[in-house]
Amino acid sequence: MNTPKNGAFAATAIVAAMMSPLATAGNHNDTLAGDTNSDQRVDTLDLLAVISEMGRACPATPETCPTDLNGSDHTSVDDLIVVLVHWGDTAFSNDDDTDGDEDDSTDIDDSDPQAEERLVGPDPIVMDSVYFDAYSRDQARADLGIDLDQGWQTRNWNQKNGIAVTPYAYSGGVDFNNDMQYTQSDLENFANWLDENVPYDYDGPVCLDMEGEWWHMMTWANQEQMDEIMDFYIEGLEYAKEMRPNAQFGYWGLPKKNMTADDYNGPSVERLLNASDVIFPDTYENNPGGNDSLRLEKHVERCIEMVNGEIPVHVQMCPRHKDNELGGWRHYHTNEEFIRDQARPALEAKWTDAEGNTHRVAGIAIWDAYVYAANFHDDWNSLSEDEIVELWDEIDDTHLSLYQELAELVTEYAAPRDNNSGPGTGSQGGSKEIGSQAASAGPASQPAAKSVSRPTARKQIATKGRSKLARSRR
Repeated sequence: MNTPKNGAFAATAIVAAMMSPLATAGNHNDTLAGDTNSDQRVDTLDLLAVISEMGRACPATPETCPTDLNGSDHTSVDDLIVVLVHWGDTAFSNDDDTDGDEDDSTDIDDSDPQAEERLVGPDPIVMDSVYFDAYSRDQARADLGIDLDQGWQTRNWNQKNGIAVTPYAYSGGVDFNNDMQYTQSDLENFANWLDENVPYDYDGPVCLDMEGEWWHMMTWANQEQMDEIMDFYIEGLEYAKEMRPNAQFGYWGLPKKNMTADDYNGPSVERLLNASDVIFPDTYENNPGGNDSLRLEKHVERCIEMVNGEIPVHVQMCPRHKDNELGGWRHYHTNEEFIRDQARPALEAKWTDAEGNTHRVAGIAIWDAYVYAANFHDDWNSLSEDEIVELWDEIDDTHLSLYQELAELVTEYAAPRDNNSGPGTGSQGGSKEIGSQAASAGPASQPAAKSVSRPTARKQIATKGRSKLARSRR
């Protein structure tokens, strides 16, 4: 089906077509020249994608660069010309249709999007993955976070709106001291962590965060080395499942972004993914001002495909980006950029199997840590409790505003349901009213939440004893 060309674009395309070397330049998309987002058509989305990346150099391999349509390693007016020349082309075009009439046999009726896809599984939900200091293994740090009601707004709001906490086992997951071996001490410490944070009958996701030496080895390992790494990771999964048979265990950040790139030729990790109960790919991005939505949507889609839509995908998003001069994840993206580049792409991501079933993510969550406030303030040791609370409240305000937007956003992506279909699939979407305490979402049984209350008045905070704060600064 050929879309009629807009007059202005057609005129530009005629001029561009005269520049035949550019018009026929190689395209990173192997199926349709000018199609930056692999949706099998060249249209406004491709035009906007190229314009948004205009003048930018492509990231280093193995990251993909879908707007570099002529293989020049940067996005330029030449790539814009490729889009304009092929404007309106689709993968369904009838090349033999020389009179311009549409061939009904190749048309797709897109008047009803739901008629073209059969969504399976529950609607995506929002979960809370923020690393509050109350979760820290350092008792003094945890006590201070609880005493000063760190993150009180976000935790209160999320609890009232049915946004469950994703339990995170940091450092090495089951390998509790992150030394790349499992010992009896590791298993006992992990069991104690589960007893404190995860009820025995909990049936939701649990994220094992293991980013030690082997995590970095994954970038350059051959298949034999990767198999050894996967054996260790899978062994951890088996230990965890023995301790909490109903919970869904998986590892943070897998598959990595380079593993979902079109040109990835490294070792397979699918054995590990398929051994997981859930996967936690991330959409962290360090390109403030740039539009990474297409790249990250493709990453999430590929993650769904790699597990054949059979394993829940919980996308972990981060609202921060690095400081190019000082380093470290010091700064926040704007809410608008975060939603555009991470949240929407995760919810837009879809993969359709051979039976025509369309699979989506199971959930999205924000990961961020309050410890950055200490890491990025050289004068942290000299701050008063009142000043610390002020810094923490700034972070809390950011988290609260984002979770309020995410809760609204998932309702937009809830599948339509008739009035007789019952309560749906236990998601936060559908008819749930934001702010209502009556509606709940997420796992049937949730981890016990830390106590949440409105913070103590500032004057009372300022008069508290100093010993606990001093211990937290070791």
